[in-house]
Amino acid sequence: MSDRPTKRPNRELYLDALRTAAIIRVVTYHTFGGSWLSWAFPAMGVMFALAGGLMVRSLDKQPPLTVIKNRARRLLPALWLFGLVIIPVMLWGGGAFSTWTDPNTGEPVPFWKLIFWVVPIFDPPGNEFGTNFTVVLWYLRTYLWLVALSPLLLKAFRKWPIPTLVAPLGLVLLQAFGVLPSPDEGNLWDLVSTLGMFAPCWMLGFAHRTGKLTKIPMPALIAIVVACAVGGIAWALGHPAQDADAGEAYDLNGIPLANALWSIAVIIPLLRFAPDASWIGRTPFLGRLVALVNNRAVTIYLWHNVMIDASYPIDDWLTRWLPEGLVENPAWDFLTVWVLVALCVLAFGWVEDLAARRKPRLFPVGPSAAERRAEYAAELAAKEQEDAAPGRPAPVGPNVAHGDDRGRRPGPYGPDQYGQGQYGPGQYPPPDRYAQQQPSGYAPNGYGPPDAQRYQQYETGQYGAPMGGYDHPTADYNAEYRNANHPTADYSQAYREARGESPRRNGYPTQRPAAEGQPEEHRRSRH
Repeated sequence: MSDRPTKRPNRELYLDALRTAAIIRVVTYHTFGGSWLSWAFPAMGVMFALAGGLMVRSLDKQPPLTVIKNRARRLLPALWLFGLVIIPVMLWGGGAFSTWTDPNTGEPVPFWKLIFWVVPIFDPPGNEFGTNFTVVLWYLRTYLWLVALSPLLLKAFRKWPIPTLVAPLGLVLLQAFGVLPSPDEGNLWDLVSTLGMFAPCWMLGFAHRTGKLTKIPMPALIAIVVACAVGGIAWALGHPAQDADAGEAYDLNGIPLANALWSIAVIIPLLRFAPDASWIGRTPFLGRLVALVNNRAVTIYLWHNVMIDASYPIDDWLTRWLPEGLVENPAWDFLTVWVLVALCVLAFGWVEDLAARRKPRLFPVGPSAAERRAEYAAELAAKEQEDAAPGRPAPVGPNVAHGDDRGRRPGPYGPDQYGQGQYGPGQYPPPDRYAQQQPSGYAPNGYGPPDAQRYQQYETGQYGAPMGGYDHPTADYNAEYRNANHPTADYSQAYREARGESPRRNGYPTQRPAAEGQPEEHRRSRH
């Protein structure tokens, strides 16, 4: 995997914002409960869809075994660190390992199952004391299985998209009618249930990334969404969760088939109508919040339930000095949980940087403007060296403008640079895109700076808010087309060269490296 710095397109920033919203929703649900939250935003279905889309991009660039190895490498160290802390805590609070029992079957846990804390093929074991600590680990197990199956799923999806996407729902349907054992019958059937629920969401990410979702006619798309939504509601009303409290009887987390159908109904419009989210990158707080949550997604997910449990004795202790009405306020509870989660990010989040082969940082909210300029200079130099290599073909990008992720076509703003090809292959951004950030005296299209001094002022962000990207909140997208040795280069000339209207000069790059996504996810425990 390349260590070259990459830029984040606005559509990718939207997906990162979705992931951030899903994580916040999961923590909120675990803190306060409320079955309505599972309907308002099916967070885990969204998380699986986002992860599935990232798998397409990786599998198109690297061999399947390399992709699987890289995904496991970026996920497992955080689990290992979690286990090194939580297993001793469970031994201290719940007794020796010989007393541990399986929460589904009630049978003693054999010692060899501790191997699942190393490679979670099935759920890592725990005891009754640590139930709330380990219940969230189902996601890591399901995620790794979907990663391992993705090469075959993607190949089948590209050949038979609809049957491949619908087939996993058959497993959930068979369990719902009692043909297959229910998820409570053991780890294997619990795995079958989660794969059946979330493999379709995962493959909706395939459909989004390959452009197949945009090919569906609008009437057919609306019909699919309505059918899935109505089917999910009808099934939930007719099959409420068993052995649940009155307030949780219609919680989607306890009704797998309704959960799968409703998740599909919500995910399709979220991915099909992805808006421009550049304003998030230009908003300092939101841009940095999205960057932090996405860079620490696994840490937040693993530790948030532990911190929710830890908040109860802390509140009891604080009532000695603070008014009881203040400490028992829901807003106070929510704030306490997030403060504790932030401490976990500081204490344990660095392992995600090491797993991704990045320099460890306490709060990864994006580099400074000076660091960003240095990154671009290194990126341009490396690109020029690659382009100068003898016998190297001209870089090209997929023709996503026509919904085809396999066709190749050159273009500075093609999909290899901007994921979904927001402006279409071979096109530059609209002339007024960065108008509010241009200093007076700039040419109308923003490509003709009058002098080097104005250019330096624009680059350092003296005019307007810095332009954004999720992991580079001060990104200067125009820097891609500026030669490092010619800071006052004529951008209109670069445009003509990119369009093939004149010979290419001054080393203008035609393709930026695609950013590598991060796996991370979050979902509420099932009751």
